[in-house]
Amino acid sequence: MMYFYGWNVILVILLIRKANSIVIDLCHGYLNQSTTCWNPTQRFEIFGVQRDVNPKWYSTQSFSVSEHCGTHLDAPYHFYQDGWKLNDIPLERMIVEGVHLNVSHQVNGNGEFLLTVDHLKKWEHDNDPLPHRSVILVNFGWAHKFGNRQLYYNNDTQRSLLSFPGLSKEAAQWIVDSKKVFGVGVDSPSVDAGSSTSFDVHKILSKANIYNLENVALNGTTLPSKGFKLIMQPIKIIGGTGGPCRILAFTNNTLEK
Repeated sequence: MMYFYGWNVILVILLIRKANSIVIDLCHGYLNQSTTCWNPTQRFEIFGVQRDVNPKWYSTQSFSVSEHCGTHLDAPYHFYQDGWKLNDIPLERMIVEGVHLNVSHQVNGNGEFLLTVDHLKKWEHDNDPLPHRSVILVNFGWAHKFGNRQLYYNNDTQRSLLSFPGLSKEAAQWIVDSKKVFGVGVDSPSVDAGSSTSFDVHKILSKANIYNLENVALNGTTLPSKGFKLIMQPIKIIGGTGGPCRILAFTNNTLEK
């Protein structure tokens, strides 16, 4: 993969060699009245459907969706007043080195799990230092619950707090201090754990203009720990705090199990 930057234009050339490269979609699809948003009263909704078969086929429809619904990108402005809004994020930060940190076995369904600095240091011990210009994808083994709000948010009528894994604030600060990371993605509803009420991880990352990717579809997909590229394609909302995002991973067929 080669990058050319200038005048806010990026030309991406993907070199597919010996048919070994594959493209992996890391986005949950948006389903009418089903895809849930952070606010439980909101849904992805299709309306205004028009169909006409005379004289030739014609079809159109409208949709409504929150900025923070389904697989989406949080702009730094979401939690930091002086942070980049969605359209301000430099395009070169959307084409990055991928890092896959799989802690699903340690999580084992524990909604109170926190990713710590030790987990990040172990990844580096096993894989060498984080690459520059990277996005870290944290696999909590949570994505298969997406589509069932009660399971995904681990919430019931007896509790006001949610319960799902996230990052510790110390881990967030370690990521900032590395000065190598452009974004952090999780396969859960938020980079902050469900039990958080202060959203420290959002605040720490946002202040460093690091964006978040939430509800990443890491289920059913085996990514290597490193050595792959990511392209983020958020909807371009002027002044947006975030927006739906297509995430593509470019890797090869030799994937670790």
